[in-house]
Amino acid sequence: MCGRFGYTIIKLKDGTEKWIRLIQGTQVFDIQKVEDSFRRSPNLEFYPSAFAPVIHSEPNTNEIILDSMQWGIQPEWSPKPIFNTREERLFATSFWSSAAKCKRCIIPASYFNEWKSEKGTKVKYKIFPKSGESFCFAGIYGNVPNQSTNQLWFSILTQEGNQLMKEIHNSGGNQGRQPVHLTEDCWEEWLDPKISEEQQIRSLIQTYSSEFIDAVPELSEPMLF
Repeated sequence: MCGRFGYTIIKLKDGTEKWIRLIQGTQVFDIQKVEDSFRRSPNLEFYPSAFAPVIHSEPNTNEIILDSMQWGIQPEWSPKPIFNTREERLFATSFWSSAAKCKRCIIPASYFNEWKSEKGTKVKYKIFPKSGESFCFAGIYGNVPNQSTNQLWFSILTQEGNQLMKEIHNSGGNQGRQPVHLTEDCWEEWLDPKISEEQQIRSLIQTYSSEFIDAVPELSEPMLF
């Protein structure tokens, strides 16, 4: 978890398009720049290794900026790419700890997808906040090694899932997990590189109950294993 996430763009009566929404009027980052970035994206649904709009703080100026980052990184010690990071292990190694202390980011999304195993099939579910607001996933990021373009990667933090997510995400090596969602009162501190103590950072990571989300089957035909 999570293996896919996306954005929802709606068309208003006057023909203009709008992302189905984050929090309007926030002073933490420019919502218009975020929406414009989504509209420029070649896809509104993102898979591991894809590039997606990510919000982070510029280390030298503390300016909140939006960059296109690649989802996932393959460290030298890992046999395969890593797309999500367990929040419980955020400070377990120097690789993750260095990013957690000064390179934290926010990945906005309207929804994420998970697959439920049901009698030999996998049914794709779309999970989104009941309130109509969007998710703001907690993430970490860094520079892709051995590249001259200064390309950035990001990883989404995950946590133990609520009861509904455990029922849906009921198979696989990371079953029962859900992405960490940041509430608006945590955005500014999460993006602030001056906040670097483990206890401070962990205090920003909260959980959410089954009542916070809706989950609906997205495919009319289930997929075979």
